[in-house]
Amino acid sequence: MEERILRINLRKELIKKPRWNRKKLLMLRLKEKLKRILKVDEVKIGKNLNEFIQRHSPKKLTYKFTLRIEKENNIAKVDLA
Repeated sequence: MEERILRINLRKELIKKPRWNRKKLLMLRLKEKLKRILKVDEVKIGKNLNEFIQRHSPKKLTYKFTLRIEKENNIAKVDLA
């Protein structure tokens, strides 16, 4: 099991998208970016990170995250650091 801390900024991917659709796109782009960076097949979002994203309205989302990633086989588990 490998553990790392990453700081990810998703502002460029989402700033030009409609406000009502940003929360859904944030989750998709986060998973896509982590798959590409970590070279894994599956990314699982942790409870704390999910609640942090869902707490904010789509118009006032946070785009920078400090993440704690546990990589095991081809699965990455991601949560807030």
